[in-house]
Amino acid sequence: MPGRTGEEKKPKELEVEKKVKKAEKALKKEKDVDEKKLLKEAEEREKERKVEEEAKQKEAKKAEKALKKEEKVEKIIEKQKGRVKPRHGKNYRKMEESIEKDKEYPANEAIDLALSTNPSKFDATVEAHIKINVKEKNIRGMVTMTGGLVREKNILDVTEKNIDEVVENIKAGKFNFDIMIAELKLMPKLSILAKTLGPKGLMPSPKAGTAVEDVAKAVEDLKGGKVEYRADKHNIVHMPIGKISFGAERVHQNFSALIGVLPYKKIDSIYLTTTMGPSIKVAKK
Repeated sequence: MPGRTGEEKKPKELEVEKKVKKAEKALKKEKDVDEKKLLKEAEEREKERKVEEEAKQKEAKKAEKALKKEEKVEKIIEKQKGRVKPRHGKNYRKMEESIEKDKEYPANEAIDLALSTNPSKFDATVEAHIKINVKEKNIRGMVTMTGGLVREKNILDVTEKNIDEVVENIKAGKFNFDIMIAELKLMPKLSILAKTLGPKGLMPSPKAGTAVEDVAKAVEDLKGGKVEYRADKHNIVHMPIGKISFGAERVHQNFSALIGVLPYKKIDSIYLTTTMGPSIKVAKK
């Protein structure tokens, strides 16, 4: 009987052992999965920590750089305190004291002031700066400076005899002239040079008095003191009206001639100055 009982228990024991092994295997597998998951989570946390650390380091460097820049600016400001350089020289400031700010001077007084407040030692140019109302367009033309020219200009007269040569020279980039006077009938031939001459203000035009019927007379007029005037993009006419050596009378003659050809009622403001001198506001009446 005992032997028989042992034989009956053996299959049961085997089954139990089998179940135990299976359970152990499942437990081990679960444990391995948990370990891998934990490892992965740990790696992700480490990665996040490194990203955060790098971001903090970048912020710290940025803050340090900004601080250094601020300190540098403060040093510069501190260095410059009490050492502000005047906008103009001593002579200019001294001459400027003779002029009442915002006062509008009659033309003759303004010219006398311009000549007397010239701070330069050379024969400076007297300039007129006249602002025209923006509603007035294409302010351009010719005026005869009866008091004399500030500078003699090189005049190129274009006729049928030399037009081919002129076109060839300009295409080659030869600009040895200040003013071009051309016969009116030759303008179609000169039109091919418009893009070259136009931006330089050298293209002849009837309105400017440089495209004419009689070239010889136009050249004579220019040599006699006739000059072109034109407003810039801000509608301001900038015109030299004499030299210090001209004296007040001749400068006044040129000033009057210029004012005479402009739309006087449309003038917003007039200023006179010398090359390096202070500005003087001129009364319109």
